[in-house]
Amino acid sequence: MVVLLFGMIAEKAGEGRLELEASTLSELRARLAERIPELTALSHAIAVDRVIVKEDRSLTGNEEIAVLPPFAGG
Repeated sequence: MVVLLFGMIAEKAGEGRLELEASTLSELRARLAERIPELTALSHAIAVDRVIVKEDRSLTGNEEIAVLPPFAGG
């Protein structure tokens, strides 16, 4: 699956998108931590099909996945 990275997370990864395999969100989090070791120390959210998801769920590989840094503004 394609995982889109934004802001400082993309900077730490050195690219704006990754190709990863994962069947659940928790597995995806583990794969992301392997690829971007600094990620565990960064505040971030994961969006699945443009909805922020916090709890584990299964993934088919066809979802749009985005790893988002914290946002500020008004």
